[in-house]
Amino acid sequence: MKFEDVIGQESVKTRLRHGVAVGRIPHAQLILGPEGAGGLPLALAYIQFVMCAQRTELDSCGECSTCRKLSSYTHPDVHYTFPFPKKAGEMESCSDVYPQWRKALKDDVYMSYVDWMQQLNAENKQGNIPTKELRNIIKNLSLKAFEGNLKVCLVWLPEYLGQEGNILLKILEEPPVGTLFLLVGSDVDDILSTIVSRTQLVRMAPIDDGSLSEALIQRDQIAADDAQRLAKVAQGNYHLARELGREATNPHLDAWRAWMTLVFKRKMGDAFAWSDDLSSLGREGVKSFLLYGIQVLRTCAVVPYVGFEGLWEGPELDFVNKFNTLHLGHETIGKMVKVLEDAMYGIERNGNPKIILMDATYGLVKAIMKKN
Repeated sequence: MKFEDVIGQESVKTRLRHGVAVGRIPHAQLILGPEGAGGLPLALAYIQFVMCAQRTELDSCGECSTCRKLSSYTHPDVHYTFPFPKKAGEMESCSDVYPQWRKALKDDVYMSYVDWMQQLNAENKQGNIPTKELRNIIKNLSLKAFEGNLKVCLVWLPEYLGQEGNILLKILEEPPVGTLFLLVGSDVDDILSTIVSRTQLVRMAPIDDGSLSEALIQRDQIAADDAQRLAKVAQGNYHLARELGREATNPHLDAWRAWMTLVFKRKMGDAFAWSDDLSSLGREGVKSFLLYGIQVLRTCAVVPYVGFEGLWEGPELDFVNKFNTLHLGHETIGKMVKVLEDAMYGIERNGNPKIILMDATYGLVKAIMKKN
């Protein structure tokens, strides 16, 4: 992965290049950006830039032995840590699922947490980074580098470190010579404050519309007009923009339409059966559904200004148009989005999906009642 392969984020790339040029590479850095902004590909490109023996001022060469190993995720001095659903005797450390990790990165380096859990067939299990994996980090970094003088640990989504993450505090403060820690997350409030305080923060903004639309045109063969509209709707999230462009009708549409019918008709009794059915999707399926709902509501808010024909068609576009005849306004839609975001937070904290969906139903009814 080279810097040129990372969509947008030019100011952050410039900052990282400058640090390498002047020999100031903080040993522990937290790359923080919203989902779909490219935190993981930026971290991978940065590692390759730092380790490349033939880099230019702007990028790694992409051709030397080091670059080839990094591009295939086989470099012996780079340790990858990521959340996964722990299964006794099967999945106890990242090494147990490393083949799937390599495949996932090769398929889509802009993948989301939900995509990764689906890759592992997590079903109803929540991903986390267990204690055994943290001890493996300490052990691996205590060894001498196989090639060169640098060992790297990349931790993707440190939000999934529980209190056991404090095991890393000492090595974060006093790492072995020639060690680089890179943590890549999206929500600083969900990361242990003890870890955040021991890292240098590298903040990323959402991808700018110009870079995002260009990527959709070049990488995904989406027509220019559609790419520009998608970029506006996705608000800097490449993963979301691409998914919107790929599917005319999302598989969650029927369940979403049924839920909105229950909410606006205030059929709370029927909502119990609906939430029971939807909770059968498992935690990751429910999170995917809630994310879809957020996407639809935000789309409804911007369609009157940017249009949406040519992106969603058929029943999905029909739903958006009918929803907008309710004239809820930005404030009410914003409250509905907040309800869904709170529900996602509850699911991520291992809450009961059925109870959370029922609570969200009450919250949505309350939001529209205030409008009326």
